Amino acid sequence: MKSLLLLLVLWSSSAFSQTSEDPRDQALKLLQDASHLTQLEDRLEYFSGKFITRPYGSNGPLGEGEIGRYDQDPLYRFDTFDCTTFVETVNSLARSVSLDQFETTMNHIRYHNGVVDYLQRKHFTAMQWVPQNIQDGFFLEANQLVLPAARIRVSTNTNDFGNWLKFKTTNDIQIHADDAIKAERLKELHGRASGYPIQDVSISYLPIRDLLAHPQSLQKIPSGSVVNFVRVNWNLADKIGTNLLVSHQGLVFQRGGVAYLRHASSGAEKRVVEVPFNDYLGKISPESTLKGIHLLQPIPR
Repeated sequence: MKSLLLLLVLWSSSAFSQTSEDPRDQALKLLQDASHLTQLEDRLEYFSGKFITRPYGSNGPLGEGEIGRYDQDPLYRFDTFDCTTFVETVNSLARSVSLDQFETTMNHIRYHNGVVDYLQRKHFTAMQWVPQNIQDGFFLEANQLVLPAARIRVSTNTNDFGNWLKFKTTNDIQIHADDAIKAERLKELHGRASGYPIQDVSISYLPIRDLLAHPQSLQKIPSGSVVNFVRVNWNLADKIGTNLLVSHQGLVFQRGGVAYLRHASSGAEKRVVEVPFNDYLGKISPESTLKGIHLLQPIPR
């Protein structure tokens, strides 16, 4: 959630160097070390486990690489994650056996039709990331596997992509250039904001109160599922130019009859952590606009 979170870079003691080792070499090593695993669920758990304790990197640790016009952060990295890049990286590694396959999969999960361009990036979880990745065959919606249809709810809000672009500042122009060029690129980006209609966006969710009342339901979540944390009446247009429906993402794994959440936490931990999912949900205030979760089951592609 690039626009909302405070930048904090911490250092990890884990295996890969954070600055000196080429991410391509790191990707190759990760893939080689997991070559004995063939099931998608096992590979998701393996790779996500490799990144536990890696630091949380807000303000969007990934961009369009050196070719990026507005964001030249790397296309992938393994030393720091935000919630979405953690989910994207783990899923891309788990679905790949070669470097080329990993890079291609990463681009297709992050960008519409795999086109690496800032305006083709799936910036909005409910409007772009979820429906497009379902359409592309990476996931199936899994809410119905956990609670009966009568308990599933829907959150709806408006998305104003163009106005969101107009709210961008020079701090959001992540390029290797001086302030004058950044100002020019910002003006250009604002100029591209026209033509995007305000859209009504919806996403279904499992109410947190129902999950806490029936904690055994969490055991029905397919292991390796993506969990999207859904807000209701989360009106942010005056802060970032648009409203949002999803504020966080993570992965859920089943182990010993307990569901665990693995996620890049922007909270007190400021790193990738694993916690019992029921404990995590139990700490969410009933007064919060965070009301439920939406689940995506990963499928081989």
